[in-house]
This record gives sequence, structure tokens and C-alpha cells, in this order.
Amino acid sequence: MSKNKQPLSEDDRQREKQKIIDNILSITKISEVAETKEIQETPSEKSDVINDILEKKFDLTDPKTLRDFLKLHRIWTKKKFGQNFLQCRESLERIVELGELSEGETVVEVGPGHGVLTRELLQKGVTVHAVEIDPDVLPALSASTRQWKKNFTVDNCHVLDFNPPEKKYKFIANIPYHLTSPILRKFLIDTENKPEKLVMLVQKEVAEKIACKDDKNSLLSIMVKTFGTPSYAFTVRAEKFFPAPKVDSAVLVIDTFPKPLINIPSKIYFEMLFAGFSSPRKKLKNVLMKRLMLTKAQIDPVFEALEIDNDCRAQNVTIPQWEAMTKIFFKDYLDAQK
Repeated sequence: MSKNKQPLSEDDRQREKQKIIDNILSITKISEVAETKEIQETPSEKSDVINDILEKKFDLTDPKTLRDFLKLHRIWTKKKFGQNFLQCRESLERIVELGELSEGETVVEVGPGHGVLTRELLQKGVTVHAVEIDPDVLPALSASTRQWKKNFTVDNCHVLDFNPPEKKYKFIANIPYHLTSPILRKFLIDTENKPEKLVMLVQKEVAEKIACKDDKNSLLSIMVKTFGTPSYAFTVRAEKFFPAPKVDSAVLVIDTFPKPLINIPSKIYFEMLFAGFSSPRKKLKNVLMKRLMLTKAQIDPVFEALEIDNDCRAQNVTIPQWEAMTKIFFKDYLDAQK
């Protein structure tokens, strides 16, 4: 006579559940994850195992957890999209803190990936508008943020095609590093409704150049400083990412001005800057004479009136001096725009 099978105790049930989880997370071949019996038999949104993996307490900055999560969703990083996922909780918390967020605010995030930063932002009670070009990560992003569906939207498009919100917002993101300049130009120059603040994880060298002293400016730093105040927050070492990039990173904070520091059209102002920084190591006077086809008689009085040293380089010129030169050397263009 066979004995009736006794129901599992809660401890035994948890042990069985953990065995299934361990089985899924021990798979080394990404292609085999979807073939796991537990995943095949039960829709992921109803599976206790999947739910356990996706619980809010799950820390995606933990290296093992991150790899398990990526494996579970069959995600591999793509170099063409500049995907390097942050796996440092301290850095993540400091980024969110620098955003100075209040409940109900709006945040734009570019390149959320699987949602490690997105989750931290949403837990602050803000609304997040994400921009993600890679369609393959969207299921994982949806899974990791599903507790906050009402406060989260994602546009599957290139950031340069994204239309920013019409209301006040902040920009907080671990951006694709090869798009740093285009992103800054879009949100500081081309966008009418600029963010109140930008907190960006960028290459360390780029952050240093943008937040440099005023006598060491580059074209990029002048562009940023015309529209806001940049500051170098802190360094994030390469090993804090997966996969690790070849260079260290840094968090750059930009507090934007209510109005830019110039009272002329940005387009012609940057034409002036492009001309001046076309040969940054050469004397500015010689560069401008060549690029703008000016004579010595035309440029000497301007340099004297604006107190610009004859031997200076573009990096030494202030924003008011750049604006003044634009008004003088592009006077005909500006008059035609009135």
C-alpha cells in the first residue's frame, strides 16, 4: 500500500524554488535560457521564479546579479550603441543625489539599457521619459521598471530624434560617450525648452575639459558655459562598468541658466566660435584673419578695443569677448536678421 505524498513545507517549497532559480542562473549559454522548463511552462509575468529575480529589492549594480539578469533576458552589450552598464551602487546613489530630485518632477534619461539608473530615479517618485535606441533591451527594461508603469515611458528612437517635454525637466543619464557633443548641442542649443539641470556620466577627459578653468577653454566648454555652469562631480573607474570601457568616466553636472549669456542668435555665435577654434594652437588673430578674410587694419582695432592680447589663443578669450567679436565681424548678417 502506497503512502500518500505529504505536502511540502514552506521551507521545502522555498528550497525547491531556489533550485529552479539556481538552475536558470547557472546556464552558461544564452540560447539555452529560454528553453528552461520553468520559463517555457509559465508566462514570465506569472512565474514565482521570474518574479523573485525581478523583485524590487534586486540590486542590478551587483556584478553577479547584473550578469544573471542580462543572461535571463538574453542580452549582450553592443559596442555600436556605447553600452557600458554601471555596476557601482555608491556611484549610482551619488548620481541620483546630484539630481536634487523632488517627487513629481520629470526626468529625461538617454540610454537606460536594462534600467539600473531608471529604477533608482523612479523610486524617488519622479516621472521618467527614457530614450533607448536598442529594441533588444526593451523587454528587460520593461521588466525591471514594471512596478512604476504609470510614471515611466520609453521612446525607441535615436536621441537626436527625440522631442523633449514641454514642461520643466531634468536630464540624468549614463549617455553613450560617442554622442556627448551631439547630446549637449541638442539639449543646450537646439532645444527651446532646455533642462533645468543635467547630470551626465561621460568620459573623464571630456568632463575635465568642459569643467576647465576659463583660460583653458575648448569649443565644447565655451558652448556649455554659454548656457550653464558645469562642474566636475566625481570620478567613476572603468572597472565599475560591465563591460569595462578602456578609459575612466566622470559625472558632469550642468546647472543651466534661465537665459544664455549671449543676446545674439546661437547659429552665428557658433560660426564665430568654429572659426576661432579651427586652429586652437595658433594665434587667434592669425586664425581669424585667414578664416574670416580680415585685414590687419580691420582686426587690430577690435582686439585693442576688447583688450584681447595679440598673442592669445582661442582658449583664452571670454564669452563676452566672443559675443562682441561676433557682433562686429558678422554685423551685416545680424542687421539682415532684424
